[in-house]
Amino acid sequence: MMRLLLRLSNALVDTCLAWFTPVWRRRAHEARAMLSRYIHQYGPAVPTAQREDMQRLEQALREALLHWRKQDALQAVRELEESHAALPGFRRGLLVEFIESAFVITVVFLGIRTYFVQPFRIPTNSMWPSLNGIVVHPIDQLPGPAKRLWDAVTLGSSYVDITAERAKQIKSIHDERYMLLFTRTILSFDEEGRDTIAIPAASGTVIDYLRAQGKRIDTPNGPYYVPYQAGETIMRARVDAGDMVLVNRLAYHFRRPERGETFVFDTRGINTNTNAALSEQSHATHYIKRLCGLPGDSVRIIPPHLIVNGSPANQGGIARVSAAQPPYTPYGYLPLESRFAPAAYLLRGKEVHLNNSPSLPNLREYLALGDNTTNSLDSRYWGPVRQFNILGPAAFSLWPFTKHWGVIP
Repeated sequence: MMRLLLRLSNALVDTCLAWFTPVWRRRAHEARAMLSRYIHQYGPAVPTAQREDMQRLEQALREALLHWRKQDALQAVRELEESHAALPGFRRGLLVEFIESAFVITVVFLGIRTYFVQPFRIPTNSMWPSLNGIVVHPIDQLPGPAKRLWDAVTLGSSYVDITAERAKQIKSIHDERYMLLFTRTILSFDEEGRDTIAIPAASGTVIDYLRAQGKRIDTPNGPYYVPYQAGETIMRARVDAGDMVLVNRLAYHFRRPERGETFVFDTRGINTNTNAALSEQSHATHYIKRLCGLPGDSVRIIPPHLIVNGSPANQGGIARVSAAQPPYTPYGYLPLESRFAPAAYLLRGKEVHLNNSPSLPNLREYLALGDNTTNSLDSRYWGPVRQFNILGPAAFSLWPFTKHWGVIP
């Protein structure tokens, strides 16, 4: 009975306090596991005397670990390394070790991402200036390698310098996801999609750049792209990465969402394709917005204020937007006009009521608005976010190392 209790207590310590386990004990565990694996796989092919010696050393390591005998454990490890390390197959190859380590790291990462903390990259400026999306800054010339490296590490910046090798014209522009966390824009110069370039920014930002350069003209019949001549610059710019935030997926299991905080949700059941001018935001699988209305709230917008249950909301970030002071937009919160968006959810003069059904908790409704209300595809267009869509609050801005780095207010 005592031996069983010792084994259980040791397993608890070695598992739960693994980071604090003494070095000698970790070495002994690794040696015993390696020896046990070798005996199991190669035992029948090993001469009897060697196999018996290995079994003796394995038992010695078990006893030393069980009773926390440091000297006995180290002596067994040394003897093992001196007498048996050269046997074929005793040490696993580097490729096997690498594959096993990569597999464990991947499983741990996916587990953390699914149940605890999830990274989320912000592609657009719908939450500016509270959080940054990807921003394109035109430049006259590229800086030197040292400056580019510094900007890449600290600001997540990349530099784009693309020249037309021949006369051509943009035929289409669309967003593309890559490496799970990033958004880039594909410029196509032919109908078949063979002549393309990729820019590490959301399409809306790229379109703004093209407008500023006089290369995109919006007409009643759609956009017109001015052709490039051979040798003409298509884009020369510094592209600053959007903030990467960590989402606390556990928080709402222990408390309720709070008005005024920044939160992340998925777009299941939400028709985000409701505004052509904000099309670069419409295809996202996840959004980050300000939580501006809770289940049971009645909400309307009287610019620049957000009116909740008859009074101006004053929680945290909501108050900063409503104040309409720099660097926030001078318009505060803006309702939508029926002549431009007749099917919108939150129109001028309209009050909406958020569902708070106790019998269907997953259908409770929340209002999600961007801080940059002049450039945010949010609940005003497509309606409320339901309970089952919510992932959790945005807790920490991880990178790049700008003034936003740290806990998200």
